[in-house]
Amino acid sequence: MALEGTIKDFGLPDIFQLIGLQRKTGLLTLKHDKENVTVTFESGQVVMADSAAKRLEDRLGNVLVKQGKLTKEKLDEALQTQKATLQRLGHILTTGNYITPKDLKDALQVQVSQIVFRVFRWRDGEYHFAPTDNVDFDRDNFTPMSADFILMEGIRMVDEWPIIEKKIPSMDIVFRTVVDPSLIEVAGGSGGGVEEVLAGMTTESKRSPASSASKIRLTPEEERIYRRVDGTRTVQGVIDSTGGGEFEVCRILFDLLNRNIITPVGRGPTRDASVVGLPAAAPSATTGYIVAGLGLLLAIGGILVRRETPFAVTGLPPVISPASALILEAASHSRLDRLDRAILAYHLVHGTAPATLEVLVGEGLVDRSYLHDPWDRPYHYALTENGYLLSGVGDSGKTAPGTVVERSLPVEKR
Repeated sequence: MALEGTIKDFGLPDIFQLIGLQRKTGLLTLKHDKENVTVTFESGQVVMADSAAKRLEDRLGNVLVKQGKLTKEKLDEALQTQKATLQRLGHILTTGNYITPKDLKDALQVQVSQIVFRVFRWRDGEYHFAPTDNVDFDRDNFTPMSADFILMEGIRMVDEWPIIEKKIPSMDIVFRTVVDPSLIEVAGGSGGGVEEVLAGMTTESKRSPASSASKIRLTPEEERIYRRVDGTRTVQGVIDSTGGGEFEVCRILFDLLNRNIITPVGRGPTRDASVVGLPAAAPSATTGYIVAGLGLLLAIGGILVRRETPFAVTGLPPVISPASALILEAASHSRLDRLDRAILAYHLVHGTAPATLEVLVGEGLVDRSYLHDPWDRPYHYALTENGYLLSGVGDSGKTAPGTVVERSLPVEKR
């Protein structure tokens, strides 16, 4: 199977899902502006990712230095050994006892994930998948990631980025703490998504500083990020020093900010050469990629639906099967679900439902194409006394059966 085309015509979730379901081995090359990313698959699983702007091994070494797990002098020494022996940098670092195998595995997993998840936020670009018999990757230190895992995490990230970037629009923002560190109490568990964070906040907690009369409970991961906030580090600096993924760190900072545990104090220096390829500002997410569910159904059925601008797929039949009607209905339900969640996200941020669905497009919460069903019929949206009504519309102009979403929304007291 040779697969190529434009991301605008065939979304990245569809591409990953197709390669994963067919258990393909090969290289997926993605190009966007001046960025060029290569994702390596083995039997449908991601086993490596690299960027032409900044090679994985260069990024890996610099991140380990910023985490304090490796000195700059030791990194330079290992790089000289690599130049002489042509061995992998990770192998040199672990066999030379510069770092532990766990340090390497953790760093590799985060760096590869970050490269892959970043491309999910591309609005356009080109892709080409070239199948091969086998691929080379660090089998001893990298655990393959399934396409399903990447899709679940990637789509969650794409959904939540528009909300996060309203409070953290740039990676050069600097935060400081506003509570006494002695009040921090580490609790078990892990944080939820942005929408869960917002939903769990009361109106009063949004407006009032954290109380100094009681302990502030943070999860171990939240506490680890909190300790890196010192009034001088930028958001990117916090990410680099913790070794965490960009999205997870920003999500936690967003939570701490909304709980009035930290506050912005300005902007710091822009990113340095060690993180070339990471944008200073998080671009608006292409939330329309939630149509990955459609890609799954298409791939399972072994078909691809051609659009006016076709993409080239070798080895798959170009015809639409009789089951295509069911697939389109599933896509319509997926779009309705995405619109529903976007309305809820808008309400959580603004305290009111949007006046029209167009407002969601302006906020970057959905792509404009999601305002219509797969048959190009606009979805019906209307505000009610207590919430809103969202539904699909059939050919007759009446509400399509099984497509009605009616919700009541809490009224925020002021």
